[in-house]
Amino acid sequence: MAGWAGVGFVVLNVVAFLLFGTPPGADAPASEIADYVADAGNAYKVGTALTGIATVLFVPFLAGLLVPFFRSDREHSEGFGVVVFAGALLSGTAATLGLSATAALSLRAGAELDAATTRALWDLSYVAYGSAILAVPILAGGAAMAIQKRGVMPDWFGNLSWLVALLGFTGIFGLVSTSGLAYLLLAGYLGLLVWVLVAGIVLVREQPA
Repeated sequence: MAGWAGVGFVVLNVVAFLLFGTPPGADAPASEIADYVADAGNAYKVGTALTGIATVLFVPFLAGLLVPFFRSDREHSEGFGVVVFAGALLSGTAATLGLSATAALSLRAGAELDAATTRALWDLSYVAYGSAILAVPILAGGAAMAIQKRGVMPDWFGNLSWLVALLGFTGIFGLVSTSGLAYLLLAGYLGLLVWVLVAGIVLVREQPA
């Protein structure tokens, strides 16, 4: 169930990403942001809803993923599982904040909001999603260390985890950039999706007897 939940998380995120189209950059004026949300209409709302459902699916995925980490921690008096959980908690909390900001924009399709409010919600979404990606190095890095030291998952997945952890540092651009550089956080986002998808497949294929 955890493995399929991970796969579902990725599928829903990809569909939502396609529905969102090409959003304005972090430096776009408030009028352009409002027009984008209004023009997207129901597609934007459906994308927001799918992202919310995907967030729910992430919980059982994480629960199943953590089982071998916590088992190893108990045997060796270590805390890698706590590190992975903390990274996931920080990332999920920040992503939920970003989702809330975009949902607030979509409720009235960009109407009845003044320019300052539109700008604040849009900036909040960038900062929140940037923070979510910036927590990925904790999540994937903790997993990579446990795999490297204790072999709780396949070695090649540990190498992938190191790569995804490095990509997660692109989230910093969502925090400090008001230019097109903010788009670089997409590298960390795509890395996270690939990581969850692969982890989900590993969990499905390695079901206990």
